[in-house]
Amino acid sequence: MPWDREATLLDVYSILQSAAATAYENADNQTGPNRKVAMGVVHLIELAQLRMDAVLNEQIVSTHS
Repeated sequence: MPWDREATLLDVYSILQSAAATAYENADNQTGPNRKVAMGVVHLIELAQLRMDAVLNEQIVSTHS
C-alpha cells in the first residue's frame, strides 16, 4: 500500500485535535499554577495545529497547480 502523505497529515491533525481537547478539559479542572501549565500544553498543541494547517494548505495548493 503506497504511503499517502496527505492522509497521514490529516491523521496527525486529528490526533492533535484530540490532544488539544483533552488538555483543555484538564486545564478546566485545574487552578493556579497547574492550570497555567495545562493551558501551556493547549497552546503548544495549537501551535502544532497551525503548522499542520500550513503544510496541508501547501499540499492542496501544489496539487491544484
